[in-house]
Amino acid sequence: MAIRTRAAVLESKESPLLVREIGLKPPGPDEVLVKMEMAGLCRSDLNAITGHTRYNMPLVLGHEGAGRVVETGPGVTNLKCGDRVALSWAAYCAECYFCRREQTHLCSAVAWPRGRGLLPDGTTRFSDTKKEIYHFNGVSSLSEYTVVYKTGCVPVSEDVPLHIAAATGCSVVTAFGAVFRTAGEAMTCGATCMVVGGGCVGTAVIEALRLKGAGRIILIERDKKKWRSGVADNYGDSINKAETDEITNGVGPDIVFDCVASKETIAGSMAAVRRGGTVVMVGAPHPLMKIELNAVDFHLEKKLIGSLYGSSDPVRDMPRIFDLYEWGLLDLDEGQSRTYGLDDINLALTALEEQGGKITINFD
Repeated sequence: MAIRTRAAVLESKESPLLVREIGLKPPGPDEVLVKMEMAGLCRSDLNAITGHTRYNMPLVLGHEGAGRVVETGPGVTNLKCGDRVALSWAAYCAECYFCRREQTHLCSAVAWPRGRGLLPDGTTRFSDTKKEIYHFNGVSSLSEYTVVYKTGCVPVSEDVPLHIAAATGCSVVTAFGAVFRTAGEAMTCGATCMVVGGGCVGTAVIEALRLKGAGRIILIERDKKKWRSGVADNYGDSINKAETDEITNGVGPDIVFDCVASKETIAGSMAAVRRGGTVVMVGAPHPLMKIELNAVDFHLEKKLIGSLYGSSDPVRDMPRIFDLYEWGLLDLDEGQSRTYGLDDINLALTALEEQGGKITINFD
């Protein structure tokens, strides 16, 4: 039976979100109905508003969060009503070519409809009296209730604070996966690492690097307010190869994690990394962006590798991250800042755009 839910709806590109009541159909096979308690905001939501990522509209925003299972559809066996869960946009089918090869982050069966604002069966659950309303990244956490695919719905302990459960499913998993999974053998203990971008993803990358046993960490961040004592060993406001060579005794960093992924930062990262070194493109580039690189860098065995969601599986990796936090081995509180109510969503988005940091939306 359909229910009514208040949600933050993006009606058109670059317009303010409108909080209004819309319809929500019950979960279908392999789907879960979740009552949201808190949602996280990050740049992915701003990218949808500006058109950096292109979705059908109207669209219910929000791509990470935490809540309680209210109802499960046929085929859901790992979750039950009342379970506390964290949401991830990287749900997967577990059956396609990529999933069978343990590359669930590359799942094509779920990615195709997700990019069009649909759930894996090719339909939406949101609607109003006139037309369908689309899902953002298969999550749409900026709604009092939402329906998600089962592999994007991860059980989380009651001991994990709500703001951590709500704000881990995107930037944190991406960052940790980039270090522990995408980088592979390039990320060795004692490596000299450069992190480009000191926002939510970059901060989490640094935490992961410390856990992994990195040697020296160099942070490149143009906003000097983000140059926090003890976070990195060296700082810069741009990628300067001469300065980097000086810091690394003329060699260059072993590995660069580019959390910005612009034309300038990718080119700068490739110039700065040492011969035989690796650049991991952690950030999400604009879908139409083209880059120019010097072919000789590849001749010198420099490597540029992409990282989608940190090559992670949310069902496998999010519980591990929560465990590390509970054991005191991982600081996820860094960058946690302001909390707003759903009715103040546009104020929250303005604060995110102007000040950065991690912002959460509380539904209580």
